Amino acid sequence: MFGLARYGLRLSRNTYRYLAFGRREFRGAFRGVFDNFDQAEAAAPPGAKIGFNHKNLAQEYRRELRLGLSSLDFPILFYLHNVLKGRNTVLDFGGNIGVHFLRYRKYLNVSEVRWIVCDVPEIAKVGLETCKGISNVAFVSDVDEIEEPVDILLASGSIQYVASSQLPLRKLIDKNIRPKNIFIDQLPLYDGQQFVTLQNGGLVCYPQYVFNQEEFIGSLGGLGYELIDFWDDDNVNPCVIPFHPDKSIFVYKGLYLRHRERRGDTNVLPSPGMYAVDAT
Repeated sequence: MFGLARYGLRLSRNTYRYLAFGRREFRGAFRGVFDNFDQAEAAAPPGAKIGFNHKNLAQEYRRELRLGLSSLDFPILFYLHNVLKGRNTVLDFGGNIGVHFLRYRKYLNVSEVRWIVCDVPEIAKVGLETCKGISNVAFVSDVDEIEEPVDILLASGSIQYVASSQLPLRKLIDKNIRPKNIFIDQLPLYDGQQFVTLQNGGLVCYPQYVFNQEEFIGSLGGLGYELIDFWDDDNVNPCVIPFHPDKSIFVYKGLYLRHRERRGDTNVLPSPGMYAVDAT
């Protein structure tokens, strides 16, 4: 009897989450398991806006801009503190309206750092307004616009929203401006097969990958990068998919990878996580 009651409770919760998905107050909710972005977009609620390239969404990001740090920021800050050397160039892929630079500049020496934010056109426009007067911050809407060498690629909560998730890095490699260090965080990784789900973003909906952990890290290894550190991002809202408990992700991950040619670089200090880089 108790087992049947628990089953009924789970069923009612999943049904409620599934049916309430499109409501704005359910921002951050997920629904569905799909093979690709097109399938996920087709399953969005009627009339829902899709993707990030919307003026009202960019304006909302500016209204809700908060510059205080959270626990998510500290692993990235730790490593940036050690790898930023003088006139480095950071490509902040999916960097929103410049939020990472605005948060981190209090804690890092970025006076000589060129910080390039790459985001969709509507968000980049609002970013330009937000960072007006900061001479070393630039905005682009495509990696193709970048011609200068990139020292650091930062992708914070962004790679999973790109239909061709490796494309930004491959473009840089093809242009012979390969980044030496890569930081990726707020990344949904698990042990099962890669899939796409649909996320409620409040004003919009957007597809998101959930990656197979071994395949994702292995794909970056195939591009010449070794895993230096791997950590849990405990402060990210979980990816709970109604009726798919085996595909729900409760802890997102952070990664630091470095191009193998820099293996002997002694500028990077160890951290407690560096002794568990097997990602198990």
